[in-house]
Amino acid sequence: MFEIFFSLILSIFLVFSAGIISSKYLLRLDLNNCEIYELGFIGIFFLVFLSFIFHLFFALNIQTNSFLYVFLFILLSINIKNFLFLIKSINLTFFSISLIVVFAMTLKYKPNEDYGYYHLPYIINLVSEKIIFGLSNIQLNFAWNSTWLNFSSLFYLPLLKLKGTQITNSVLFFFVIYFFLKESLNKVNFLKLSHSFIFVVSCYVLIKFSRISEHGFDFPANFYLIIAFYYFLKIFEDTNNIQIKKNFLLLTLFSIFCITIKLSTFASPILVISTFILLLKKKIKMDFLILPIIFFSFFILFWFSQQFIYSGCIVPFFKFTCFESLVWYNDGISNAVGNATGLVNKSFNEYQGNLSSKEYLSNFNWVSTWFARNSIEFLEHFAAFIIPFILILIFNFKSNFKNKNYLEIEPKSIKLLNFSVTLFIIIGISIWFLKSPVIRFGIPYLFLFIFFALSLILKFFNFSHLKVKDGIKLILFLALFFNISKNIVRIKNSEGDTYWPKILTFNYSYNLVDKFKIYYPDSGQSYHKTKYCWSIPFICHMNGGENLKFQKKLGYIVVSID
Repeated sequence: MFEIFFSLILSIFLVFSAGIISSKYLLRLDLNNCEIYELGFIGIFFLVFLSFIFHLFFALNIQTNSFLYVFLFILLSINIKNFLFLIKSINLTFFSISLIVVFAMTLKYKPNEDYGYYHLPYIINLVSEKIIFGLSNIQLNFAWNSTWLNFSSLFYLPLLKLKGTQITNSVLFFFVIYFFLKESLNKVNFLKLSHSFIFVVSCYVLIKFSRISEHGFDFPANFYLIIAFYYFLKIFEDTNNIQIKKNFLLLTLFSIFCITIKLSTFASPILVISTFILLLKKKIKMDFLILPIIFFSFFILFWFSQQFIYSGCIVPFFKFTCFESLVWYNDGISNAVGNATGLVNKSFNEYQGNLSSKEYLSNFNWVSTWFARNSIEFLEHFAAFIIPFILILIFNFKSNFKNKNYLEIEPKSIKLLNFSVTLFIIIGISIWFLKSPVIRFGIPYLFLFIFFALSLILKFFNFSHLKVKDGIKLILFLALFFNISKNIVRIKNSEGDTYWPKILTFNYSYNLVDKFKIYYPDSGQSYHKTKYCWSIPFICHMNGGENLKFQKKLGYIVVSID
């Protein structure tokens, strides 16, 4: 238990330190104008950027990761005054609440259902070997992988080892809760649309996302998109050009990052383009973007390069981005990735009729099965949203229905805001529904649709938008109490003598393929999770290297189809 507690504090400190360095030297932000949680969100992005660079030449093992953090500490020591100033600015109440909630969420949480299937095996690859050409030939899921797993791999540290890689969602949750508390209770923002939005988000997340195990890296992607939207609203509300510039940089960073975590956040560029148009209309000088744009461009370049090295395609879902002459390219990868995700996401496993998989996916034949599979989950999400929304209306009846007040947005900008929000929601929901209609993938779009739909309905009752002023502390307290209580009950009912998430262990064997040891699960059990690689030593292939060819060129492992 104490090991988890101190590991959380160490990890939070490491991320915070990375945020200070990158904010000052790469984004050129005034650290005195940055919030603690903003530096945390930026620090995660910067650490992923470093993982791209280091993994090109080294395994992200204990030695590499230790060197990386020592290097960051050296840079931090040069900026010790900034660091001490920021430490003093920490709100100890918010810090303590955030840490307690996250600590409860972390104890004995069960890993996500895909953890042993491809999350942990991917991390094992990263910490065991420098970047592998044709990694997707070992497992299809590696063709389009999440940068969140790159981030997790950086916490493979002395003493902790794989345990350290299990607390990255908890680190993000710490900064998320701190962010919710600070922004929800900031009186300066009361009655603003952005404040109403983030307060409803805060209650919804605390209630519905109370368990780390349920969401894998869907939560990080969805959260970065939601806070990108929050900064999008703030840009339209702000009149201070310095604040607008800072918020635009954060919006751009969050929008880029969420796509690399999960492709389901594909609509984020709409927010960046819309606010860029707004900046042009306000005639704000763009020279502040030069260095950050270079930083962001290299981040995107390294990310695409990683996908290219893994699969032979820049974007594996689209065959025209593939280089078919490459030795590690698999000719069927685009169809395989598309079909595999389409069938799973549209609930084909729940279907009991006579249609083939191809027929099932055509002409919306999948909708009835999908709806039956997801209707209860949707209602749960809706309830987690609507209950705080109703409480807000009850506590703020007078300010919402008795007094007319207006959006703090220039009239000439409202049209752009309305158009951008509408376009974002329509494109987001449409593509999500047609391509990957899993509830957790579409949470940002569904949330925004419900929020603005209800706001539009309430507009007829003599107010321009939902206003939140009274009852904030009580509603937040109830949401936090629900979160902590639910986790205490979970911990109490959990079996096992360790407080760390459980990694399944079982027997395994290996085959010699092209002089490489290729390990594979050999448990002799029928339980489906014992067919996965989990933490089986590198290189693990669930079929023992069957139909694969392994070779080493210029010090790099190349995996191809035999």
